[in-house]
Amino acid sequence: MINAWNTIIAHLQQERLFDSCDLNEGATSAQLADLEQHIGQSLPQALHAFLSEHNGQKISAKLGIYVGRELLSTESICQQWDTWRTIDEPGMNDDCADFMSSAPLGAVKPMYTNRCWIPLTHDYGGNHIGLDFDPGPNGVVGQVIAYGRDEDEKRLLADSFKEFLPILVAAVLNEDWSFADELRGQ
Repeated sequence: MINAWNTIIAHLQQERLFDSCDLNEGATSAQLADLEQHIGQSLPQALHAFLSEHNGQKISAKLGIYVGRELLSTESICQQWDTWRTIDEPGMNDDCADFMSSAPLGAVKPMYTNRCWIPLTHDYGGNHIGLDFDPGPNGVVGQVIAYGRDEDEKRLLADSFKEFLPILVAAVLNEDWSFADELRGQ
C-alpha cells in the first residue's frame, strides 16, 4: 500500500496538484475498528493498510483523486453508508428491479441499494466505487464495484481491493489533469 500511495503522491506532486487533494493522516486502529463495527463488516487487510497510510481525503478537498471522485475517510464511509440506509425501505429494491442489471451478468446483485455495499469513493452525486460483501452468484465476497444513484448497471471493477489498487494508481497516472489548471500551485 505504501508503494501505491508513494506513486500517487509523487504523480500529484509532479502535476502540482498534491495540495488540492487534501489527504488525511493515516487512520488509527480505533478508527478502522469503529468503521468495521458501524458497517458490520470486516475490511480486507489491503484496505486497512491503504487507509492506515492516508485516511482518504478531507471533505474540503478541491480535487477528487480517483477520476474526480473523493477518496472517502473512515468517517465519510460511515456517513455515505448511513445515507444509503435512509432509503432501505421495504420495496425499494422491488420497485427498481426492472431496470437494475449487472456487468458481467450475475457478478453483482441487480439491486438499487444493499447494506453490504461499502462506499470507498464519492462523486458528489450519489455514485460510488465500493466493496461488495453480498455479491451475485458469479461474484466474490469483497469485490470492488461501481454502484449508486445513476448506476442502473452495477459494474464489477476488480475481484478484491488488492486487485483494484493498480487500477486506482493507473487512473491517477493516466488522468488528463488539464481540467485542474486553476488549482495548480494553490
